[in-house]
Amino acid sequence: MKTVFYGIITAITLSCNVQAAAIGFSEAWYQVAQKNDALQAKKEQVKYAQALQNAAKSLYLPNVDITGSYTHFDKPIEIDTSAISAALPFPNGIPLTNQNFVHSSLNVLLPVYTGGRITAAQDIRQAQVDEAQSNYNLAIRATFTRLVQYYFGVVLSEQVYQVRLDVVDALAVHLNHAVKFEQQGQIAKVERLMAQVSLDKAQIEAQKALRDDEIAKLALTKMLKQQEFVLPTTPLFVNNSAISVTPYLTKTLTDHPGIAILNAKREQAKGMVKMAAAKHLPEVMVYGNYNLYADDSASGELLPEWMVGVGFRIPIMDRSGTSQEVVAAKSSVRQVNLLQMQMQQDLSILVEKTYAEMTQALEEYNSLASSQALSEETVVLRQKAFSQGLSTSLEVADALLYVTSIRVQRLSASYNYVKSLAKLLSVSGDIERFMDYLHINGIEVK
Repeated sequence: MKTVFYGIITAITLSCNVQAAAIGFSEAWYQVAQKNDALQAKKEQVKYAQALQNAAKSLYLPNVDITGSYTHFDKPIEIDTSAISAALPFPNGIPLTNQNFVHSSLNVLLPVYTGGRITAAQDIRQAQVDEAQSNYNLAIRATFTRLVQYYFGVVLSEQVYQVRLDVVDALAVHLNHAVKFEQQGQIAKVERLMAQVSLDKAQIEAQKALRDDEIAKLALTKMLKQQEFVLPTTPLFVNNSAISVTPYLTKTLTDHPGIAILNAKREQAKGMVKMAAAKHLPEVMVYGNYNLYADDSASGELLPEWMVGVGFRIPIMDRSGTSQEVVAAKSSVRQVNLLQMQMQQDLSILVEKTYAEMTQALEEYNSLASSQALSEETVVLRQKAFSQGLSTSLEVADALLYVTSIRVQRLSASYNYVKSLAKLLSVSGDIERFMDYLHINGIEVK
């Protein structure tokens, strides 16, 4: 009954695989790069910073505005002439304004010298763009590493499941033989029961592998934003070509986005030093005014048609603590310098560790080749010996399970190699070379 039930599950799984959408790794990476929400959010951050940078470019332009006013007085403004009206034929008052006064003018204000405030502000905006772009690059690398884990995790789970199916098939054949031998009196009942127990255990492991495979496919499908399960077509691989850690280490310490982010933060901190220091310096500006409209009152007639001038502002004392702002900004620069030294050390350790993990996985994969060959030959010998009554059912089952464990170990080692390789390339900024390791001297793992 268990065998029949297991066969139904297998048939359903195979049917799902037929309906799954086949996809290579390069296409999967393209889809993720285009659709991943976190990456799109990082892109928007870059656009936001660029917009602020463009806004800062206009700081050297003049401010131009039109002002206007309408004023209603309780009574018209006039000059009182009552003191002289008795001696001279003057009216009692000379009006200066109407009761309603209307005026508008065009105003221009152009900064000439700001003590470096504008340049510092523009430098800060540029550094913010660099930081946003580096954050996006960092997210790209992290997303690539995660996709490799998900994509080749499905490849691994598919192959492990197939290995588990193979051992179930082999143990099912072994059980059939054991049943026949028991019926013929060639083996004891306990031998047949041992074959049944081994098959039951193998079926349980296969069901676990099936569930692991479904979970892995679900994670990859969600990451690719697909409606149906995706089926990877790029295989696991290893590459025995000798590579040195030095190029990866050098490129990481030169081009890593984390270092670029700190460089951008340093430039922002330097800009803040300049901004704070500029508060002690004078400002000079040119201004102009053109009278657009004034009513026909005496005051309106007295207003000049236009005027230009130069103004300045010299700070003497304020309550903002400018000197301490300079100290704080300089402290930020030193903090970034210290963080960068620590990051370089951490990145060096990360590259060395990842390279060692990749090398270890490759060595494990290669070293297990002889164990796999021996275990497969042992299965053949045990099966022949059992048919001749020279080996027990348990020995046959142990041989089959052992060869299964070796195959799974080699698959896991190849997966660890691919995962470590992707991480190493991601840290060093060479993710575009990932597929080269498969296509150039790569060995497909089956």
